[in-house]
Amino acid sequence: MNGIEINDELFNSAARAEYEIAMREIASDGYPYSLGETRKRLDKITADVLERSPEALACGPGCWYCCFYKVDARANEVFRIVEYVRSHFKPEAAKSLREKIDHNAKIMRGLSHQEKLAANLQCPFLQDGRCSIYPVRPEKCRTFHAKDVEGCKKAYEEPDNLTIPNSYITDLYSAMNGHCDGFKMAMHQSGYDVAVYELNMALAASMRDAKPRKRFERKKRAFSAAMSDE
Repeated sequence: MNGIEINDELFNSAARAEYEIAMREIASDGYPYSLGETRKRLDKITADVLERSPEALACGPGCWYCCFYKVDARANEVFRIVEYVRSHFKPEAAKSLREKIDHNAKIMRGLSHQEKLAANLQCPFLQDGRCSIYPVRPEKCRTFHAKDVEGCKKAYEEPDNLTIPNSYITDLYSAMNGHCDGFKMAMHQSGYDVAVYELNMALAASMRDAKPRKRFERKKRAFSAAMSDE
């Protein structure tokens, strides 16, 4: 979807506010704590903006079109998802999940950036029309939204069609993405890797061993540049 408009004032104010809070949290309590807290603040911003908005979302339980789109994630989000899977999934379910992730990662490794955008691969966490890691879903999933489900459906059915207009709520998109940008800048200022990586490939690497996280903790690049879309 394209043609996104931005409320610059709202974006910038949200970014500044989050940057200041996150910088303090990362310094005093560490990035894992701050990541959890920034997501809580993002949820509150979302609720506050929607309460004021005359526009409504079409998003709801059982709507899964966006769960077939390409998703990027930052390294700290990937590690949080891996921890969630290990603590919330039973062994057999976790094994099945890893197989799905490895399958998707293998496909994505052989695609160009443009081909990845049109891949329409089912997210490995989509189960019975719902997200099985909803509390720790990536930023891209948290900020994606639409007012018109038909646009999402069309984007799903025509993944190569880049002319489908977006149906975002401008103020919501601006506030959420400004907030996320503020946290990203705080992480960057604190020396951490803030590159975005293809979710399946990064998860597959993290589930195999602890080396990506150890590199991240040493403030090095967590994953191979081949996984990055920046």
